[in-house]
Amino acid sequence: MNGFDVTNEKWGFLRETTEAAKKAGIDRDTGLHRTGLNEYLDVIFPNIHDWIHDKALGKIKGETCRNRPDYRSETLKLIIEFDGTHHYKNPDIIRKDEQNVTLYESLGYKVVRIPYFIQLTNDAVKKLFNVDVQDPLFNPSVASLNQKGRNTPAYLCTEGIERMKKDFSKFPEQYKVNKDFLKKQKDPLLTGVDLI
Repeated sequence: MNGFDVTNEKWGFLRETTEAAKKAGIDRDTGLHRTGLNEYLDVIFPNIHDWIHDKALGKIKGETCRNRPDYRSETLKLIIEFDGTHHYKNPDIIRKDEQNVTLYESLGYKVVRIPYFIQLTNDAVKKLFNVDVQDPLFNPSVASLNQKGRNTPAYLCTEGIERMKKDFSKFPEQYKVNKDFLKKQKDPLLTGVDLI
């Protein structure tokens, strides 16, 4: 399927939880399964067991904060957000994400946002979390953008494309794999490959 051999891949495309990964099923372009962020976190931070998933922060300086980070560890003072496609399609959401980062950082948290098109390869984990994982994680030769999944630049808003370019600049190896894969699909209308 599209030049990727995914038959023996342990790690799949990132989803927020194991349940969401199972619900999403197999990727139609590559045949690769999906893996919950919680499963990756177990390997990246094997000694951290206080992850809070999708729960409101609660009272902050006497005010109720309804923000629900995807994952939060008080031990690490770390908030992790998995940014699906809707974080690149709506300028209001993009601005809200920026405001949330400012809020979380003001509360002493380090914030890591993982774009839907960045997969947790060993290199990406090092860049995002400054952690070296010895075992191989996501296969860096597998592209995560495809027109069947409707997650290409063609499906994003203008601000989302700019955000995608900025996020990809931190992961040049994944940028190249994805851009090359989109070019092979030969449908610039649906891939939007020329936008990135």
